Amino acid sequence: MIEVLTSNHFDKLLDLFDGTKKEIKIISPFLTMSMAEKLCDTVTENNISCIFITRFYLEDVIAKANSIDALELLIQSGITVYAVKKLHTKLYLFDDDTAILGSANFTNGGFKSNIELSLLLSEEDQVIKELHTYFDEMVAKIKTAGNGLITPAIIADARKQYSQLLSDKKRSMKTISAQMYGAALDKWSELTKTVDILEELKKCEGEQDLVCILFKATEQVTQIRYPYNIWLKFDGEADNRLAANTPFSVTSIQEQGKVLYLSNYPFRVRSVKENDEIYFAALSTDKRGKNQPIIVGRGHLAAFSDNNFVTESMTQQYPWMERYPWYCVIKDCEIIKSPIKEGIPIDVVWDAMGSDTYIASFGRNESLQAVSIKHHQKAHIRLSGNAKQFIDKKLDALKGQYGVTTYQSS
Repeated sequence: MIEVLTSNHFDKLLDLFDGTKKEIKIISPFLTMSMAEKLCDTVTENNISCIFITRFYLEDVIAKANSIDALELLIQSGITVYAVKKLHTKLYLFDDDTAILGSANFTNGGFKSNIELSLLLSEEDQVIKELHTYFDEMVAKIKTAGNGLITPAIIADARKQYSQLLSDKKRSMKTISAQMYGAALDKWSELTKTVDILEELKKCEGEQDLVCILFKATEQVTQIRYPYNIWLKFDGEADNRLAANTPFSVTSIQEQGKVLYLSNYPFRVRSVKENDEIYFAALSTDKRGKNQPIIVGRGHLAAFSDNNFVTESMTQQYPWMERYPWYCVIKDCEIIKSPIKEGIPIDVVWDAMGSDTYIASFGRNESLQAVSIKHHQKAHIRLSGNAKQFIDKKLDALKGQYGVTTYQSS
C-alpha cells in the first residue's frame, strides 16, 4: 500500500516509531531536537538498532535545519550517525515492512515555496527490500570513503567552529561558513572549490523534510508565562571583566547581625517584585576567549525598596558600590561550583531561542545581530519563560557535573 504522507499523518508517524521491533534506518539532511528525542526514546525503550545518515553543514545548523545538540543526543543514545556531503535524500525505514520516501524538492514554478512530497509505503515487500539495499550500499560507500562517522570529537569541533560562526554572523549576516563534515561519495561531492560550495549551499536553501516538519510542529512555540518576573542580571563591567578562571562571587554584607546577599544596580529597580527570579550573568570570558555574559546561577529576590541604598560602610567594603548604589536583597540562590568560564555563554541561549530569549522581543523573529545588542547598557533584562526553561535545563546539567554553592540571606 502506498499513501501520500501529509500533516494529518503525525499519529501514524508516532505509531511507526513506537511499533518498531528491530531496527530503524534513516537518511535525512535534517534533524530537530524533538525528532531526536523521539528517536532516542524509541531506541532505548524498544532496545533496537538505529543508523542515521545526515548532512552536517554549519550553515544548515545556522538555518535550524540540523542541530549539533540533537546529533550529540543520538550518539549518546548509541545511535550510529554518519554524515555525507551533497546529501538530499530522505528515507525512513522501519523494520522490513514500512518505509517513508521523501521526494527531491520541486520548485513551484517561479514561486519561492517548495513542494515536498513524501510517500508512506507498507506491505510493498519488493520495493522496501530494494530501499534497504540502497541504504546498506550507502553505508558501505561511506565506510570506504572515510570521514563519514560522526564522533564526539567531531561534535566538539563543530561546537567550536559554530560558536565562532555565530560571532562572525553577529558582525555580518553575509558571513558564510564552508565547514562541511562528512564523507564525499564521489569526486563531484568533494566540494573543494568555492564556487562548488556556494552552489551546494544555494541548493540547500528552502529544502524540507516532511517528517522533521511534523516533529518541529510539536515543539513549544507559544510564550510560557510565570506569575513573576524572570531577570537576567549582569554582573561586572565591560572594561573590567570578572576573572574567567575563578568561581562567581556573591556579594554579602552584615547588617544588624544578619548576613544579606545583594545584587547591585546603578539605578532604582522598582520593577523588581517579591520572589522575582534572578539569573546571574557574569561579564567575563568564555572558554574560547570570547568576551560575553556567562550564566552561572539562579535565585530569588526580595522586592526592591527605596530604602535599598548603600551605606558608607558598604562602600568602604566594596568601593565599586559607589557606581552601583542601589541593591536588591537576594533571598536565596545557587551558584555553579566551577570557574565562570564553565557556565552558559549567552550566545548559546540566543542561538537556541533567538528573539524569544527576551519578553520584549518574543515572537518577533529578529536577527541574531538584533538580539545580541538588546542587553547593551542594561543592568538587567526580562527573560521569557521559554528561555528560563532552556537555561534551567542547562544549569541542572552543570549542577550535576560541578555541584553548587548555596546562599541564603538571614
